[in-house]
Amino acid sequence: MTGRAWAYLGTALGGLGSLAANVAHCYIPPTGAPASWRPEVGAVLSAMFWPIAVFIAVEILVRTVWPAGWWWRLARFAGLLPVALVAAVVSYRHLSGLFRHYGEDPLTATLGPLAVDGLMVMAAAALLAAHPRTPKAPDVEEPLPEPLPEPRPALHVVGAIPSGVVR
Repeated sequence: MTGRAWAYLGTALGGLGSLAANVAHCYIPPTGAPASWRPEVGAVLSAMFWPIAVFIAVEILVRTVWPAGWWWRLARFAGLLPVALVAAVVSYRHLSGLFRHYGEDPLTATLGPLAVDGLMVMAAAALLAAHPRTPKAPDVEEPLPEPLPEPRPALHVVGAIPSGVVR
Protein backbone atom coordinates (compact mmCIF):
# COMPACT_ATOMS: atom_id res chain seq x y z
CA MET A 1 0.00 0.00 0.00
CA THR A 2 1.32 3.48 -0.86
CA GLY A 3 1.94 6.30 1.61
CA ARG A 4 -0.99 8.17 0.09
CA ALA A 5 -3.31 5.19 0.67
CA TRP A 6 -2.14 4.97 4.30
CA ALA A 7 -2.79 8.69 4.71
CA TYR A 8 -6.35 8.27 3.43
CA LEU A 9 -6.83 5.32 5.77
CA GLY A 10 -5.42 7.33 8.70
CA THR A 11 -7.70 10.28 7.92
CA ALA A 12 -10.75 8.01 7.77
CA LEU A 13 -9.80 5.99 10.86
CA GLY A 14 -8.95 9.06 12.94
CA GLY A 15 -12.07 10.91 11.79
CA LEU A 16 -14.46 8.02 12.32
CA GLY A 17 -12.84 7.09 15.64
CA SER A 18 -13.14 10.65 16.89
CA LEU A 19 -16.73 10.92 15.66
CA ALA A 20 -17.73 7.63 17.32
CA ALA A 21 -16.03 8.53 20.61
CA ASN A 22 -17.60 12.00 20.73
CA VAL A 23 -21.06 10.50 20.15
CA ALA A 24 -20.44 7.70 22.66
CA HIS A 25 -19.48 10.30 25.26
CA CYS A 26 -22.92 11.92 25.10
CA TYR A 27 -24.48 8.53 26.01
CA ILE A 28 -22.75 8.51 29.40
CA PRO A 29 -25.64 9.16 31.81
CA PRO A 30 -25.27 12.05 34.25
CA THR A 31 -24.79 11.16 37.91
CA GLY A 32 -28.15 10.21 39.43
CA ALA A 33 -29.93 9.85 36.07
CA PRO A 34 -32.85 7.39 35.94
CA ALA A 35 -32.37 4.08 34.12
CA SER A 36 -34.59 5.33 31.29
CA TRP A 37 -32.29 8.32 30.58
CA ARG A 38 -31.25 8.88 26.98
CA PRO A 39 -29.29 11.81 25.52
CA GLU A 40 -31.22 14.46 23.67
CA VAL A 41 -30.93 14.54 19.89
CA GLY A 42 -29.22 17.93 20.09
CA ALA A 43 -26.52 16.46 22.35
CA VAL A 44 -25.80 13.72 19.83
CA LEU A 45 -25.72 16.15 16.90
CA SER A 46 -23.47 18.61 18.72
CA ALA A 47 -21.13 15.76 19.70
CA MET A 48 -20.74 15.01 15.99
CA PHE A 49 -19.91 18.63 15.22
CA TRP A 50 -16.54 18.81 17.04
CA PRO A 51 -14.48 16.22 15.15
CA ILE A 52 -16.02 17.32 11.85
CA ALA A 53 -15.10 20.94 12.64
CA VAL A 54 -11.49 19.93 13.43
CA PHE A 55 -11.23 18.06 10.14
CA ILE A 56 -12.75 20.84 8.04
CA ALA A 57 -10.68 23.58 9.70
CA VAL A 58 -7.46 21.63 9.06
CA GLU A 59 -8.46 20.99 5.45
CA ILE A 60 -9.21 24.68 4.86
CA LEU A 61 -5.93 25.73 6.49
CA VAL A 62 -3.75 23.39 4.46
CA ARG A 63 -5.52 22.95 1.14
CA THR A 64 -6.59 26.48 0.30
CA VAL A 65 -4.10 28.38 -1.82
CA TRP A 66 -4.19 31.66 0.08
CA PRO A 67 -3.16 34.93 -1.55
CA ALA A 68 0.04 36.55 -0.33
CA GLY A 69 -0.05 39.38 2.15
CA TRP A 70 -0.26 39.96 5.85
CA TRP A 71 -4.05 40.57 5.77
CA TRP A 72 -4.70 37.11 4.30
CA ARG A 73 -2.29 35.51 6.77
CA LEU A 74 -4.15 37.22 9.62
CA ALA A 75 -7.53 36.14 8.24
CA ARG A 76 -6.28 32.58 7.79
CA PHE A 77 -4.76 32.06 11.21
CA ALA A 78 -6.77 34.43 13.40
CA GLY A 79 -9.99 33.17 11.82
CA LEU A 80 -9.44 29.44 11.50
CA LEU A 81 -7.05 28.56 14.30
CA PRO A 82 -9.45 29.55 17.11
CA VAL A 83 -12.18 27.44 15.50
CA ALA A 84 -9.85 24.47 15.16
CA LEU A 85 -8.50 24.94 18.68
CA VAL A 86 -11.92 25.14 20.35
CA ALA A 87 -13.19 22.14 18.39
CA ALA A 88 -10.04 20.17 19.25
CA VAL A 89 -10.29 21.00 22.96
CA VAL A 90 -13.97 20.01 23.16
CA SER A 91 -13.32 16.81 21.20
CA TYR A 92 -10.33 16.05 23.44
CA ARG A 93 -12.43 16.51 26.58
CA HIS A 94 -15.17 14.23 25.22
CA LEU A 95 -12.68 11.50 24.37
CA SER A 96 -10.85 11.86 27.68
CA GLY A 97 -14.15 11.69 29.61
CA LEU A 98 -15.13 8.58 27.66
CA PHE A 99 -11.80 6.89 28.47
CA ARG A 100 -12.21 7.74 32.18
CA HIS A 101 -15.78 6.40 32.12
CA TYR A 102 -14.51 3.11 30.68
CA GLY A 103 -11.99 2.89 33.53
CA GLU A 104 -8.81 3.70 31.64
CA ASP A 105 -5.82 4.81 33.70
CA PRO A 106 -5.08 8.55 33.97
CA LEU A 107 -2.19 8.45 31.47
CA THR A 108 -4.32 6.76 28.81
CA ALA A 109 -7.23 9.14 29.48
CA THR A 110 -4.81 12.07 29.09
CA LEU A 111 -2.82 10.94 26.04
CA GLY A 112 -5.30 8.70 24.21
CA PRO A 113 -7.41 11.51 22.75
CA LEU A 114 -4.30 13.12 21.27
CA ALA A 115 -3.68 9.95 19.25
CA VAL A 116 -7.24 9.80 17.91
CA ASP A 117 -7.60 13.41 16.72
CA GLY A 118 -3.85 13.67 16.04
CA LEU A 119 -4.05 10.75 13.60
CA MET A 120 -6.74 12.55 11.61
CA VAL A 121 -4.80 15.84 11.56
CA MET A 122 -1.44 14.32 10.66
CA ALA A 123 -2.92 12.04 7.99
CA ALA A 124 -4.54 15.10 6.39
CA ALA A 125 -1.15 16.85 6.47
CA ALA A 126 0.45 13.78 4.86
CA LEU A 127 -2.09 13.94 2.04
CA LEU A 128 -1.12 17.54 1.44
CA ALA A 129 2.58 16.66 1.45
CA ALA A 130 1.96 13.85 -1.05
CA HIS A 131 0.13 16.15 -3.45
CA PRO A 132 2.15 19.21 -4.49
CA ARG A 133 0.16 22.39 -4.84
CA THR A 134 -0.47 23.81 -8.24
CA PRO A 135 0.15 27.53 -8.52
CA LYS A 136 -2.95 29.69 -8.28
CA ALA A 137 -4.14 31.13 -11.57
CA PRO A 138 -4.02 34.92 -11.67
CA ASP A 139 -7.33 36.71 -11.11
CA VAL A 140 -6.74 39.05 -14.05
CA GLU A 141 -6.06 37.63 -17.47
CA GLU A 142 -2.96 39.01 -19.11
CA PRO A 143 -3.37 40.06 -22.75
CA LEU A 144 -1.93 37.72 -25.32
CA PRO A 145 1.15 38.97 -27.16
CA GLU A 146 0.63 40.44 -30.64
CA PRO A 147 0.90 37.78 -33.33
CA LEU A 148 4.08 37.75 -35.35
CA PRO A 149 3.77 38.99 -38.96
CA GLU A 150 3.56 36.35 -41.67
CA PRO A 151 7.02 35.65 -43.10
CA ARG A 152 7.65 36.87 -46.66
CA PRO A 153 9.14 34.48 -49.13
CA ALA A 154 12.77 35.23 -49.89
CA LEU A 155 14.04 35.76 -53.43
CA HIS A 156 16.54 33.10 -54.36
CA VAL A 157 17.58 34.13 -57.84
CA VAL A 158 20.35 36.70 -57.89
CA GLY A 159 19.65 39.57 -60.27
CA ALA A 160 16.09 38.47 -61.02
CA ILE A 161 13.46 41.14 -60.94
CA PRO A 162 10.19 40.09 -59.44
CA SER A 163 7.15 40.51 -61.62
CA GLY A 164 5.26 43.76 -61.18
CA VAL A 165 8.38 45.72 -60.20
CA VAL A 166 9.22 48.64 -62.41
CA ARG A 167 12.85 49.78 -62.90
